[in-house]
Amino acid sequence: MLVVGAVLANDYVFWWIAQLVAIAILIFLFLRWKPGFLAGKTIGQTLGGALDARKAQIDDQLAAAERSRQEAERIHEQTQQDIEKARSEAQQIVSGAARTSEAIKTEIVQRAQEEGQRILAQAKAEIGQERNQALQALQRRAADIVVDAAGQIVSQHGDERADQQLINSSLRRLGDHR
Repeated sequence: MLVVGAVLANDYVFWWIAQLVAIAILIFLFLRWKPGFLAGKTIGQTLGGALDARKAQIDDQLAAAERSRQEAERIHEQTQQDIEKARSEAQQIVSGAARTSEAIKTEIVQRAQEEGQRILAQAKAEIGQERNQALQALQRRAADIVVDAAGQIVSQHGDERADQQLINSSLRRLGDHR
């Protein structure tokens, strides 16, 4: 067993040495070897350049994202201001419409009252005119009746003086009723 343990210990040491040699070769290749397809640069330089380019690209994207965020914030603030302005304008429009509506309502009521008063005055005037015409017609009719009655009385009585007094008395009574 001792032999097996010594062989295994030698293999283990050999394995470690092989690993160290492999790492050393890789480091040498990484730092010193300049293959033709890399344009005269080492693998480390090429990887470093690629990493630097990727870092620059990420930095540019971060800067663009920050600019976009700031622009979005500015647009959001502007939108909020526009919304407030629109609300204010809408409130002014509604207030103006309410005032205009009230003014129109007041004007319509005033015109209706004036029209009602005009129609009432016109109706009163027409009623007064019709009344006067009716009174005149009644007076004419009454006068015609008085004249007819007087004519009948005169024709039936022969006393002119009594007849004249009767006519005058009737005319005075008719004049009192006007």
